[in-house]
Amino acid sequence: MDSSKFYRISKPLIYFKLMREKDRKQIESFAKSFYWTPKDYYWQHTLQVRKFSLLIQEKEGGDRDVVEVAALLHDVGKAELLAPGHEELSAQIAEEFLASMAFDKDKIELVGRCIRYKDPDLLEARILRSADSMSLLADDSGGREWYFENVLENNREKILREIEKSWSEIEFGHAREVVRGDYEKLEKEYSR
Repeated sequence: MDSSKFYRISKPLIYFKLMREKDRKQIESFAKSFYWTPKDYYWQHTLQVRKFSLLIQEKEGGDRDVVEVAALLHDVGKAELLAPGHEELSAQIAEEFLASMAFDKDKIELVGRCIRYKDPDLLEARILRSADSMSLLADDSGGREWYFENVLENNREKILREIEKSWSEIEFGHAREVVRGDYEKLEKEYSR
């Protein structure tokens, strides 16, 4: 193979990979700047949602970039509104930020739809919801305990409803298997 042809073909691919990594780092930095818990519980949650999202996406398909970016930005609105309704605020913040960095317009729209959790036909949104729910069940950073204490007021009924809701929102059997032990342990602990 003529090496000059290889160079011309591979150079744009290498450039694209570098730009993508640069974008990822910029998005990570932006997401990490939205504090809504003490310590870095929120960031540990976000990283775990990304990990679970990409795990599910590998098996189920969908746009990997949309899944990853939506996972990173899905809770940024909680810095202003730690309550139901933060999804809309998070989606707006994400869309504005991504537009400011000239992210692909079609992907921006999909990221917003994922974060809003209002489109059950969108695979990437189903992946994000499942991963977010998995994170509550599998958390070992201390963030779940903080959430139970400060948001759910250590109310056993509220906590058990949240555990059951999270379990029910995991749509993929292989994803459920990843957190089944965590779910069963929590259910047993809070059902007493």
